[in-house]
Amino acid sequence: MGMGQDDVVKEAFRHRDALFHYAITLVRDDALAEDVVQDAFLVVMRKWEEFRPGTNLFRWVREIVRNKCFEAVRSRRRRSTTLDEALLAQVAAVMEQAVDDPEGERQRLRATALRRCLSYLSRPHAEILEGFYAESASCEDLARAQNRSVNAVRLVLSRLRRQLADCVSRQLPLVEGAP
Repeated sequence: MGMGQDDVVKEAFRHRDALFHYAITLVRDDALAEDVVQDAFLVVMRKWEEFRPGTNLFRWVREIVRNKCFEAVRSRRRRSTTLDEALLAQVAAVMEQAVDDPEGERQRLRATALRRCLSYLSRPHAEILEGFYAESASCEDLARAQNRSVNAVRLVLSRLRRQLADCVSRQLPLVEGAP
């Protein structure tokens, strides 16, 4: 016997927290992540017949959330703190693996803590991290773009890694205890 709309929606809603953490990691904004997940559930309610029983419902809904995140980022592209689509796609790929992993909850909590820590960075520091990790830019390229020496860029990256690790350690108990 097939699943009806109520069955699909109820089963999808069981994954709401995981979907929210996934969305928040992608859009870096709690309120926007909540909107994205709500929009995704509206899509699930409209397109429930497209779900094929026997396939993974969570992955189907997660793909809807991912698409809604991309839509949200595109609509906010003009803002300077918004991640670009390439970086968002990379983060999405990593988070999809973490969410599928049995240890996914711990990974989601770490991702939430890291997202909070990244939001505290100055724009120049965020640009260095994005350039190095998302765009695979060399320290030499970053130094030219930032009008700094190569050693200064390496020092900034080293300090940022240490600061982010410390920040995540401090934030993790806060996000673990959050409802």
